[in-house]
Amino acid sequence: MEEAPLPHHHQEVFRMKIIRAKDYYDMSRKAANIISAQVIMKPNCVLGLATGGTPVGTYKQLVDWYNKGDLDFSEVTTVNLDEYRGLPREHSESYWSFMHRNLFDLVNINPASINLPDGTNMDAEAECARYDYVIKRVGGIDLQLLGIGHDGHIGFNEPGEAFELGTHCVDLKPETIEANKRFFEGNEDLVPKQAYTMGIKTIMQARKVLMVANGKDKAEIVKKAFFGPVTPEVPASILQMHPDFILVGDEEALSLI
Repeated sequence: MEEAPLPHHHQEVFRMKIIRAKDYYDMSRKAANIISAQVIMKPNCVLGLATGGTPVGTYKQLVDWYNKGDLDFSEVTTVNLDEYRGLPREHSESYWSFMHRNLFDLVNINPASINLPDGTNMDAEAECARYDYVIKRVGGIDLQLLGIGHDGHIGFNEPGEAFELGTHCVDLKPETIEANKRFFEGNEDLVPKQAYTMGIKTIMQARKVLMVANGKDKAEIVKKAFFGPVTPEVPASILQMHPDFILVGDEEALSLI
């Protein structure tokens, strides 16, 4: 006897792929695998990239494979999720510097194909419009890499914001500023108070979204984001609605699901 098809809302749920990894190294390798498959299948793809502690291992793995001759970044275009507003890109803590340190300087990507919001453009409206245009001009994002914040933020899209935003300027929350203090000689006055970030709408328009999550401290938010209601209070929860979303997490991050 043929099984009756599941009601539509159930089918939505099964689009989300969760890949369990043993530890941080395994998570990084599995995520890098997905990115390298994208680059191999479409050498001129557009990669949306993220900064932060979690993706560092993924970039390291991609660099390893590049060094072995398995990967070629010469036709790849990149667009980054966010950048601090008011920070010159040469600053060691700018996301521009982070990306060059961890990936761009170590592979054969064309510098002209690297795109980040310009933190030195203090005209927020103009900069956000420019960046939205850049993403449109390159044909949209083939694969967007994300981490997840403890409050469920993706990029700098903090809880409570509207889901439909394109690139916009955000005021960083006190706890975000506090968390970033360690990168700025422990001096809160040196920490940027705002950032330009891709919006939820832009992230949702990416053809594939890949999230990496590791550590026990992410277990609670992973459960809330992907097994709780879709709500702007947990920005990452919108990814439940994405047609091609993959979460790669280590055992600890996935321990509550």
